[in-house]
Amino acid sequence: MRKFTREELSKYDGKTLKEIYVAYKGNVYDMTGSDTWMDGEHYDHEGGLDLTQQMDDAPHADEVFEEYKIIGELAD
Repeated sequence: MRKFTREELSKYDGKTLKEIYVAYKGNVYDMTGSDTWMDGEHYDHEGGLDLTQQMDDAPHADEVFEEYKIIGELAD
């Protein structure tokens, strides 16, 4: 499985590159085709970032990630 550094992940923000990837609990997810991620943004969240800590304030639980494909892992 591909390993992404935080610097590599940041390029997949829906602006620099058209793809939108986010990390959560060490996994990297492809959000590109989601209707809720437009232009690299989802409410107060931005693509290309690790959303693990931000999810504490989200109005939904982490099972929301189950509908998205894991494409890699976030390297420490």
